[in-house]
Amino acid sequence: MTYDAQNSPVIGIDLGTTFSSIARWTGEEAETYSPKGERMVRSVVYYDEKNSKYIFGNTAFMSGILNPDNVIVGVKRLMDDKNAKIKLGSKIHDPIEISSMILRNLYNNVKSMFPSGVYEASGVVVTVPYYFKAHQFQNTSEAAKEAGLKLLGIIQEPIAAALAYGFHHSNKHLNREEKLLIFDLGGGTFDLTIIKVKEDDENLFFDVLGIGGDDRLGGMDFDRAFMDYVIQKEKINFESVKDEKIKKIGKKKLLDSIIKSKETLSATESVYIAVPDVVPGVHVDAEYTRCDFETSIEPYIIKIKNIIKKTIASAGIAPYEIDKIIKVGGSSKIPIMNKIIEDEVGEGKTYSDIDPSLCVGEGAAIYAAYISNNLNYNKNIKIETAAAHALGVEDSRGDFVVLIHQNQKTPAKRTLTFTTDEDNQTEIDVKVYQGTAKRARDNEHVGTVRVTGLKALAKYQLEIKITFEVGRSQEVKVTIEEIQSGINKTEIMKLT
Repeated sequence: MTYDAQNSPVIGIDLGTTFSSIARWTGEEAETYSPKGERMVRSVVYYDEKNSKYIFGNTAFMSGILNPDNVIVGVKRLMDDKNAKIKLGSKIHDPIEISSMILRNLYNNVKSMFPSGVYEASGVVVTVPYYFKAHQFQNTSEAAKEAGLKLLGIIQEPIAAALAYGFHHSNKHLNREEKLLIFDLGGGTFDLTIIKVKEDDENLFFDVLGIGGDDRLGGMDFDRAFMDYVIQKEKINFESVKDEKIKKIGKKKLLDSIIKSKETLSATESVYIAVPDVVPGVHVDAEYTRCDFETSIEPYIIKIKNIIKKTIASAGIAPYEIDKIIKVGGSSKIPIMNKIIEDEVGEGKTYSDIDPSLCVGEGAAIYAAYISNNLNYNKNIKIETAAAHALGVEDSRGDFVVLIHQNQKTPAKRTLTFTTDEDNQTEIDVKVYQGTAKRARDNEHVGTVRVTGLKALAKYQLEIKITFEVGRSQEVKVTIEEIQSGINKTEIMKLT
């Protein structure tokens, strides 16, 4: 069959915290769609109770200013808890439902560009932060399937950005080796990934060297910090407002102005913030500078600097060995971020020939073409990953015993030996966790392997070997062996 790049392409969707985009593989390159003239669409859902319908994008965001109880912004941050309840007016949803609405709206916007019944994507890849844990991957997959998409797979955002860069540069330097720092700072999450790109006549190779980040750090936090700064400086007392709806509307109006002002301060040194009746009879009408904004987000600046240092160290390289910086996400455009990065790895390394807001979606489209065998590319693509989070088990004290360490190259394999801790113990539950906390319960529970039929002996007499194997497909193969009992049990748990 011939690849139909027009009516039945493979596509990539960058499902962002604040903005999302969708791109296709044209047969030669990745191209971002512009339905309704917008290449980036706000990841916002609003429920219009009057007309009993859902509204999306910028219209939803603006409608939410007047009815803040009917809007959800930043649902991506809630994907770690699929049971979270999101109230939109009289409607109750969970994060997977809201994410599926956003994905479906993006897809339908593209379909609307074609005559009815003509367009249907043959496969879709959706992006997630590298720092997402297993259940966040799974919840994103469920959202895509609920949206009715033909899901080919999930790809981490830094890998997608590296793919976009690799293809943009491919064939220009047939024999090259570069170390990239992917600085991905979006609306809700921060990923920092160091990737080695090697290219020769036959191969294009991506090797993840180091990973760091924070899935609770992004432009939304900067917005709130700047707003708190303005509230304090203007001496605005929201607690004096008894009517909850008026209070919420006032906060929403101020936040909308703060977001626009933050964006303006990326291009100018100062901006006027003018918001009437933030609370009844109290107006904001004052000039704020880029320095004011940077002061307001100083704790986040310090945190980002520390993550950069730690991630470079985990990669086992010196800062000067970074060849190029690829900035991704809208918040990466904030001027202070340039200084932060350059202070750590040196000046003049930022690569600016790809759009930081679009390269993730376009990289996802490239990956969709690759895994569907529609890439038609004359080189072998190889991607080597590393464990974003440590993997281990819970011991009898409730501690987290690590088998696969954070940043360890995959594929990886390790075996540890345990014993029973009770007399005549004939069964055990091997609980698998993902994270970095000392106590197992403070990490993410990936799954449990129940083992029965152990030989009834005194405690400490049975040697139970637990083996973890993590492959390139980001699954963990858990094998439990006990020779005296004749037990050899294996289960596979998906991490992505």
